[in-house]
Amino acid sequence: MLRQMIVSVMLAACGWACAVRGGPYTEAGVNGYVDPNNHWRHANPLADPGAVINPIFRAWATDVHEYAPSDDEWIGSGVWNDPNKALGPATGDNFDIVSLGDLDAAEIADGVEPGRITLLFNDPIRNGSGYDFAVFENAFVSLYNTAGGSVAGKMLAELGYVDVSSNGVDFVRFPSISLTPGTVGMYGTIEINDIHNLAGKHPNANGLCTGTPFDLSDITADPLVADGTVDINDIRYVRIVDIPGSGDFLDEAAAFIDPTTWPTWDSYAGSHPAYDAWVTFGSGGIDVEAVGVLNEQEYEADIDLNGIVDMFDYTLFASAYGTRFGQAKWIARCNIAKTGGLVVDADDLAVMAGQWLCVEKWRSGD
Repeated sequence: MLRQMIVSVMLAACGWACAVRGGPYTEAGVNGYVDPNNHWRHANPLADPGAVINPIFRAWATDVHEYAPSDDEWIGSGVWNDPNKALGPATGDNFDIVSLGDLDAAEIADGVEPGRITLLFNDPIRNGSGYDFAVFENAFVSLYNTAGGSVAGKMLAELGYVDVSSNGVDFVRFPSISLTPGTVGMYGTIEINDIHNLAGKHPNANGLCTGTPFDLSDITADPLVADGTVDINDIRYVRIVDIPGSGDFLDEAAAFIDPTTWPTWDSYAGSHPAYDAWVTFGSGGIDVEAVGVLNEQEYEADIDLNGIVDMFDYTLFASAYGTRFGQAKWIARCNIAKTGGLVVDADDLAVMAGQWLCVEKWRSGD
């Protein structure tokens, strides 16, 4: 959509999270830019003279394997349809994007395929410790309530499925969750803590540059991964597929635990409709700015991903201590021990203590 037509303001943030309330899916947006003179915190790439590309990224998409926007009318738009805009490092410029186009109700009924783009990586993505890559869209946070569906403090986002492949033919889709309860309107906003494993949930506009992270461990159970057709240590292709936000397209929630089922921790009963701003026009559908490959994260206690286990991490950890998955103050990355279930507890604190002041190799330059 033509986001410049919406009067909106970015919320100032360090890049840890742009969520306005606690919730199950509180994964951090990965900072595209940082300032080494400010504890490697988020930096505004458009205004901060100290801003540098975050060294947590070791590579970026290098070529376009396929670009198939939603329909012929969209292909002829001539403004937002240069797929090369998705190559190379993130810029934080919300106009430096390629759009995939949207589908209206008639096109959905006729079975028109949503828009998609497939990007190639010369330096393959591998399943290391922590997140493996991040997708930068151009979502932003609204400061206003409007009749068009905008709710102050929530995200104006256009979402997309994410698929990966080793050979460019066989793809595995990241299972996702979308708990938005209903349609939100043409300029509607969503609560990002209701969204998991969909591209586009983190802000990347007007000086705040963050990407949505993905962990290849989430697809290890897929049959194509199990039989070696898709090698999660040699991912060469990432495909992003637009989700028209009408509710006709579904998540794969049954692959995940429903936080409301504590203490039994049962899976969701089934899939949910995926909603976002719809129907859109202009730069319609998900807008892809960049896809970056992450260095392996050796230290789980580096919760804010700034490369060192320090007081910033401890502050976040303390705010979530004693909570379980689904509670208001839960922060997923604070559950670092992976031994005590979905609870932030003493086991996690012990890991943090053992990694205190450890520095990631990508930050130290070693």
